[in-house]
Amino acid sequence: MLRQFIQIVPFYLMIAILKILPFEKRVCVGGQLCKLILPWVKKFHKRVNTNLRFVYPEMLPHERKEFIKENSKMIGKSFIELMFNREFQRYINKINYKKIELEPLFEAQNSGQPIMIISGHIGSWEAVRAVLKNNGLTSGAIYQRNRNIFYEKLHFNAIKEGGEPILEVGTSGTRKMISLIRSGGIIALMIDQAVKEGNYFQFLGKPAKTSTSIAGISLKYNALLIPAYGIRRSDDKIDVSFDKPIKLTTVESITQEMNFSLEKRVRSDPTQWYWPHRRWK
Repeated sequence: MLRQFIQIVPFYLMIAILKILPFEKRVCVGGQLCKLILPWVKKFHKRVNTNLRFVYPEMLPHERKEFIKENSKMIGKSFIELMFNREFQRYINKINYKKIELEPLFEAQNSGQPIMIISGHIGSWEAVRAVLKNNGLTSGAIYQRNRNIFYEKLHFNAIKEGGEPILEVGTSGTRKMISLIRSGGIIALMIDQAVKEGNYFQFLGKPAKTSTSIAGISLKYNALLIPAYGIRRSDDKIDVSFDKPIKLTTVESITQEMNFSLEKRVRSDPTQWYWPHRRWK
C-alpha cells in the first residue's frame, strides 16, 4: 500500500497544479507534459515501439521517435479530459457532430430496442459519451478496476461522470450489462483490447485476439450495434461521428466488421490511437 501511495503522489501533484488552469489550457498543458515524460518511460516506450515495428515495419527509427512523441501528447490530452470529466461534459460546444447520425439511436430508444455503442481508445473517446448524454441517450460503460487503490476512486468517479451504470469487467459486470441490455438500455464498449477468451480476427493487417461476446449479445437481444468515435482536430475541437448500424448476421462477421471499423479510424489518424495496448499477443 505504501508503494502505491508513493507511486500516486506525482500524479496527484500534477492534477492539483493543472486544476489551477482553465479547462482548455489544462488539456493542452497535460498533453505537452505527457509528450515530454511518456517517451522516457521504459515500459511505455517499449510497448509502443514494438507495436509500431509490428504494424509498420517500413517506418524508420526517427519516424517512430516522432510518432511516439505525438502519440504521447494525444494520450495525455485524452487522459486529462477523463480526469476532469465533469468539466469535459460541459465542453459540448467544442464537439462537432451531426444530429442526423443519432436518428437510429432515437428510434431504437423509442421502441425499447437495446443499444450497444462500440468504440476504441482513439482520439477523445469520452466525447462520444458526452454527445450521447447531451442528447438524452446516457450510456453505461464497462471499466477495468485499477490496481492502485489510491487511483481507483479517481478513475471510477471520472468514468461515472460520463454516464451510469459503470460496470466492472468480470462475470458480475457481464451479468449486469446483459440485464441492462434486456431492459432496453444503452451501453458503451471498447473493443480494442486483447482478451483471453477471444478468437483471432484481423486488425491493422495482423491477427488480433478479439472478444466475440459483443457480437453474440447483440445477436441474442437484437441490439442496435453502432460504432462511434471522437477524433481530435488540429485546433483541439473534436469531431464525433456515429457510423451506420452493423448488420446482425453472424458472430464472426459482426466481430470482424467491428475490427475493420476501428481499423479504418486508426489508419486515418494513427497517432490518436492508444498504442501501448498489448493488442497482439
